[in-house]
Amino acid sequence: MMTIEPKRSRGFTAILLRAIAKRMDVKVGIGILLFFVVLALVSLVYTPYPPLSSVGPPFSSPSARYLFGTNNIGQDVFSQWMYGTRSTLLVGFFAALLTAVMGVYFGIVAGYIGRLDEPLMRVADVTLTIPALPLLIVVSAFISPSDLVEAILIAILSWAGMSRVLRSSVLSLKSTQFVEVAILSNVPSYKIMFVDMIRHTLALILAYSLFAVGGAILTIASLDFIGIGPVTDYSWGSMISLANDNSALLAGAWWWPLFPGLSIAILVSGLALIAYGLEAAFKNM
Repeated sequence: MMTIEPKRSRGFTAILLRAIAKRMDVKVGIGILLFFVVLALVSLVYTPYPPLSSVGPPFSSPSARYLFGTNNIGQDVFSQWMYGTRSTLLVGFFAALLTAVMGVYFGIVAGYIGRLDEPLMRVADVTLTIPALPLLIVVSAFISPSDLVEAILIAILSWAGMSRVLRSSVLSLKSTQFVEVAILSNVPSYKIMFVDMIRHTLALILAYSLFAVGGAILTIASLDFIGIGPVTDYSWGSMISLANDNSALLAGAWWWPLFPGLSIAILVSGLALIAYGLEAAFKNM
């Protein structure tokens, strides 16, 4: 027999579409995100110049030929910026996906299975007390840095916050009528946990996942800036790091760190706008 769903879950798609259509913060955030996604896709097949080749005089200021100027060895900053969009988005979204999977799994299990609640939440508490960036720096000293390693480490250190919030929602849902009817109807526990519970907490999962993407992008940029990211990866963080190492500002090449730095700020702000807007839209669902 099928479980009975609360009325409030039936309007999820309608509320999501309404939020996209009517909330300006969501529209602006989606516009920002789509811009960078399209930019990353375009960079797969086209960049004005080869990102790793010297194509002009060092420290050429922005112009029609070099939109974002050139760096200390004459590489086109605009081409590198386009190229770096891919790794920034891929690692950010992959880290957020792993974070969401871990957070959802442990949050639902802790909230639904009482005997596992205490040990899982104690692990979450310990994880929340760990300073993520210093630990990532230490671990990266022993493990060869790569996009995959960065994403996994970020997820391991980031799942606890989502897990605790989701656990609270599951504890509330356990006492609702649809769960009681499902149990009496012998619906398997795994289906209640990983189908019904996810369905009724989807808005929460979506909002926190967007926050996780922004957090992952900031963490990745920080790691790349201090020089422990992949050495062949022209991410935005590594571009800022190279500009700093070569005293770009002292040389008057303000454009080299400016554009990747602004891009990080704008992208993370766009993701936050979507998350806050959807969270507000779903509050009364």
